[in-house]
Amino acid sequence: MLIRKEQADTFLEKYKSIMTYLNGGALPSRIEEYVALRSKIYERIEDIDKNCRMLAGKQFIDSLRSAVCGNFVYLKKYRNGYVLQDTESGIYYQIVALATSLEELLPEFCYIETAIVPFENHLICDGLVLSKNVLIGKNMVKEIRDGYWEAKRTRKLVVNSVSMTRY
Repeated sequence: MLIRKEQADTFLEKYKSIMTYLNGGALPSRIEEYVALRSKIYERIEDIDKNCRMLAGKQFIDSLRSAVCGNFVYLKKYRNGYVLQDTESGIYYQIVALATSLEELLPEFCYIETAIVPFENHLICDGLVLSKNVLIGKNMVKEIRDGYWEAKRTRKLVVNSVSMTRY
């Protein structure tokens, strides 16, 4: 499940402008460089707010402040989006992708590193997805899947920025 192309283009333009700033004025050339810069976004958010507000806008920078960056379990694509579970907090997120479907990149039930950013009434994967090359066994898959259904049933599945602020 992807966001509209215009939304993805807007997000990527702003995200890349911040990455360019953090990289001394040059766009990174490899995925590993983008991933390294992503962690700097969250370490240097105040500097970014001060120096990139004209490039990216206050609302976008505020979205980055609310982002969750780290390690997740990618469950799979469900009807309303992809589901990720934060490995640290255990919180389940329903997200959309930018330009490439996650099921094209990842096997179901695997560990990944990414960021979830609230953007234009969606929770989106920032497009930088690193697989940890670890698949999950059947018993753990069942436990994670059951946890997802429980989160959905009890309305603890985070589906937008409003529900994101509750946790």
